[in-house]
Amino acid sequence: MNFSPRRHPQVLTALEIVRDRPASYRSTIRCIAMFTVTTCNEYGARFAIEHYAFDRETKRSDIIGGIARSIPVDATLIAKAQPSQMSEWRMAVHAGMPFSPSDLQLIRRQRNDLAIMPLRCREAALDETAAFHAIQRAGPGSSTRAQARRAADEAQVLWATFLSTCCRENDRTSLGSAYQAWRAIENARPLPF
Repeated sequence: MNFSPRRHPQVLTALEIVRDRPASYRSTIRCIAMFTVTTCNEYGARFAIEHYAFDRETKRSDIIGGIARSIPVDATLIAKAQPSQMSEWRMAVHAGMPFSPSDLQLIRRQRNDLAIMPLRCREAALDETAAFHAIQRAGPGSSTRAQARRAADEAQVLWATFLSTCCRENDRTSLGSAYQAWRAIENARPLPF
């Protein structure tokens, strides 16, 4: 099968969702981060981060609704594809519980204008991208709190991996350079406290 690199979308949002357990009907969303890249012209881009934490009582529907409202119109949304949920589906059916749709399916129900791309990413590919851009990731087996702290970084790693593996070379060069400059400015900002 031939792979043809694609042009980077004009507006792309990378979504990271942190749960207290692996995605299932029993897990709770504890944090979300969205990294949005808007290409301004052939050689420029704007970058924005939204990062929110939630307590266990926050309803999933409220969180998903907030995500859907925050994503720009006609954007492309990328997020990590969930591993096969067949065993969870079987457990839910056996227990007589309904199997709930995925987060991306719920976002799709609210936003038909979005191009949604669930990405299957190996951890090794994400680690390589993070190392290349000097982005810290929460390590394997990290606590929910540690994962939540690094959610914005994880969304950036997801986007950078998409850029390096799926996009044309000129997009990789121009957007990669713009991103490195933006990160240098962000890292130089004083802490707000």
